[in-house]
Amino acid sequence: MDRAQTKAVSQSPPPNAGFISGVVEGFYGRPWNPEQRHQLFQWLRTAGLDTYLYAPKDDLKHRVVWRELYDNAEVAELRALTADCASHGLRFIYALAPGLDIRYARPEEMVALEMKVAQMCGLGVVHFAILFDDIPARLDLEDERRYGSVAVAQAAVTNQLAGSVRRRAPGAEILFCPTEYSGRMARPSVGESAYLRELGENLAPEVAVLWTGPEIVSETVPVESLRELQAVLRRKPVLWDNLHANDYDLRRLYLGPYTGRAPELRNEVAGILLNPNCQFEANFVPVHTLGSYVRGAPESRTPRQAYQDALSAWLPAFHSRAPEPFTRAELEWLGDLLYLPTEFGEQAQLYLDDLSRVLLSAPGDWGQAGARLEQASRQIVALYEKLTTLTNRNLLHAFYAHVWELKELALLILAWLRWRQEHPDPNPTQRFASPEFRPGIFRGGFGARLERLLPMDDQGRFGNP
Repeated sequence: MDRAQTKAVSQSPPPNAGFISGVVEGFYGRPWNPEQRHQLFQWLRTAGLDTYLYAPKDDLKHRVVWRELYDNAEVAELRALTADCASHGLRFIYALAPGLDIRYARPEEMVALEMKVAQMCGLGVVHFAILFDDIPARLDLEDERRYGSVAVAQAAVTNQLAGSVRRRAPGAEILFCPTEYSGRMARPSVGESAYLRELGENLAPEVAVLWTGPEIVSETVPVESLRELQAVLRRKPVLWDNLHANDYDLRRLYLGPYTGRAPELRNEVAGILLNPNCQFEANFVPVHTLGSYVRGAPESRTPRQAYQDALSAWLPAFHSRAPEPFTRAELEWLGDLLYLPTEFGEQAQLYLDDLSRVLLSAPGDWGQAGARLEQASRQIVALYEKLTTLTNRNLLHAFYAHVWELKELALLILAWLRWRQEHPDPNPTQRFASPEFRPGIFRGGFGARLERLLPMDDQGRFGNP
């Protein structure tokens, strides 16, 4: 194991029973493997976090065929997973997602839920979540006659399941993910949503409700928005935080800090669970900066400073076979290039600013922007080459596709810079075309062609024909 990833567990504070904090493996895509989860548990303890919620969308028996019990081989894997989690002193929460096809009024459906819960209890699982996210918000006629609404039906099933779990373990945590799980999804608004109001009225008080904030991926989570939600749900939510999630766009990766949440937010939620990048190895900084936030770092410590601290702790993992070791500056360059959904790192933003200036002016007017742009482009190429020398190949391959694409773009920009300097006053018929990139090869394919055809701006708005 890398030194940055194996600090003694004794250095971390014990789990805080009054506040859930940690990671939910809740993305769409290939679930993490046992070795990655073992590494995650070490990261969580080092960061002072206390919870792992098992909810990979592509575990078929978690969601698509939720009625089926795990077979012997799967049981063995889950037993090892829960034992590993417990050995790190972490809370393990098993989530079941029956919402795609459950028939709420049929007794056999409740039997199937309770059998699944009983199987997991047999593995030592105490805490559970039931998820109704990303499903059709409708009932069949039988369910409609019995319950009248989706919220009442979901609350009834959840309350019955929570009662069954708590009879086995009175102190069990029970979490619930609603179908309207963000402010954008609430109809017509959080304060006026009949669905959320009925949940607040019908869901047992001990059941915690998961919430992603104003958006599915929330750049910021205002404290006032949580207080409004509390009034409707009659409880503090647990924040299912998708700030670093990338399963909605696998061409992107997020290495930036946990940010956009004021310190006061900690008092308005019952916990925070980060749903991070699908590429496990990319999640060191997100996990460790979440830990800094949850622990309540001094007010003077900004998210950028927590990011810098996490990069320094992560650096030993970047052991290289190159003649020169991987440097802290190179790691920061990597993180700034792959930062956050709506924010670029400082160096990446400067690169974009310089490119924008150079594109709109003649070489004689570039000033320092042109020189910086050329140097930074060469640094991107060198960063790719240095990454390929990492001894931790899993770490390399977490970034490979993303840094490869940036390297190709940097080479294209370098070629254009040379051409532009050779043609300071091109006539209208002169156009640059790199000999390295044939049509249909660089950024080709059906998806890329669609993007070029769509009249869409940076905000996702279509222009008028």
